[in-house]
Parts: sequence; structure tokens; C-alpha cells
Amino acid sequence: MRRRLAAALALVMGMAVFGTGVAGAVGPVNHPSGTTSRPRTAYYLALGDSAAMWNGDQSYPDVIVSNHPQDHLQLVDMACSGETTTSMILGSTCAPGGSQYQNALTFLRLHRRSVALVTIDIGGNDVVGCIDAEDPTTCFTDGLATMQTNPATILAGLRAAAGRRVPIVGMNVYDPLLGDWLAPPGPAKTEATEAIAGLTILNNDMDEVYEAAASPIANVQQAFRVQDMSTMVRSKWGSVPLAVRTACTLLDITCHRGAAEGFGDDPNLAGAVVIARAFDKVIRIQPRG
Repeated sequence: MRRRLAAALALVMGMAVFGTGVAGAVGPVNHPSGTTSRPRTAYYLALGDSAAMWNGDQSYPDVIVSNHPQDHLQLVDMACSGETTTSMILGSTCAPGGSQYQNALTFLRLHRRSVALVTIDIGGNDVVGCIDAEDPTTCFTDGLATMQTNPATILAGLRAAAGRRVPIVGMNVYDPLLGDWLAPPGPAKTEATEAIAGLTILNNDMDEVYEAAASPIANVQQAFRVQDMSTMVRSKWGSVPLAVRTACTLLDITCHRGAAEGFGDDPNLAGAVVIARAFDKVIRIQPRG
């Protein structure tokens, strides 16, 4: 999430498929009658920041596709590295000629009868920059206010474009700073602990926004055990809180015993699997046909 537009995604408008690629291609299905037909296309539209696209075909939307072979999902991944809720609406270099949000609306309208699922992860980048802000408290407060408005706008637009039957599923966020707990006593270690409270507030606000929009939300905070700093467990970095071991294991941060973490904040493949599992707990894809 902290990476700032490190990769631009090619985006083809019109009737073509958007995004980084198409996964889960639909093939012929043999029916008991002996006839062969092609099932209706079932697009899965993934929206968000780098968590949904940074690892290419090992990102969590690809794992979701592999978890639902019976639904014949074709992945359309519009996610953009560095995206905030504001840039998603107003535009970024990932979406030339428009914005991720506007491109998503266009795609949903063009393929209204063929979209089976929409997932969205957004919001972490609205506040992560506050770590280095001159006034972190004001920055964070402003970021939370943005989180009360932009996602509501995005969700309302997506629902209107997708129709009532399409599941639109969000996620709350993990903590990419927990690896700093391994640092010696000082600002980095203190920040790693104190950031949990802010992240919890952010995730509570996200939960409220999605609940108000009648959209389910994947509890990634719980899946990553973000708040469990009291359970001490063994790890290759020594005895650490469960939350720290989980972050160091599931994210692409580089954790060092006795030092601050190396740069990174996206899920690795193991993390993508965990996030996909959290989504699968709340995804309810309607049968196509």
C-alpha cells in the first residue's frame, strides 16, 4: 500500500477486458445429456490498491478465482498501486483518460449481465502517509474524515452500475508496520505498537461504511491477528507477539531480529491465500444462467 505508483497498468477501453490480465478462462462444459455448451461469462472485477495486484498472478484476486472453479470466473483486475480513495475517484496514472472508479463503472455497465463478483480494497493509503507527516494527528483525522465520504460514494456508484444481485465485497486492512516491533527500543518500535490503535479505528470506520452500503467486508484485520500483541510465539526472530510473526510471515516486509523492518507492505503469496480465505467467508456468488 505504501508503494507509490511503481507500475502503470495498461487499460483498454470499450468492450475489451480491462486490467493486468484475465484469469480463470471459461472453457466448454460437458453436460449429462452429452451436449457441449459454453457457460455464461462470469467476470470478477477486482478494484483497489497494490494489495490486489502487486504480485501479478499470485495476488489475492487470482487465489479467489482458483478457489471458485465452479463459478468459471474471469478476472478483470483494475487495482492500482498507491491508490487512495480520492485518486480512485478523481484519477491516477494507472487509469489514463479517467479513474479506476469511472473505468469500473463503464465496465460494469457494459457487462451488467455478466459480472458475478466485485471486490475492493481501498483506504490504507489514505492514512499511511501520516506516519511521516508534520502533524500526524491532524493528517490521520483528515484521513478518517475522507474514509467516511469517498468509499460511500464509490460503493453507491458500483451498486448502481452493477445491479442488485452482484456481490460487492470489501476488506479492512492489515498492519504493515508490525515488523518494526523487532527494532531496538526507540521510535520505530514504539510506532509499531501505537499504530495498532489507529489501524483499529480505521478498520472500524471501514466496517461502518460497508455496513451502511449493505456490502459485506472481509475481516483481514482478524485474519492477520493484528491486535494480538499479548500471545508470545516462537519464530525465527525469537519470541515475538503473534501479530508480529503473522505480519512478518504473510507480508513482503523483511523482518530483522534487533532492527527495523525492510521496506514493503503488500501480501506475499501466503498472505494472498489468507486474504482470499477471509473474502471467501463472506462471498456469496449468485448462480449464472
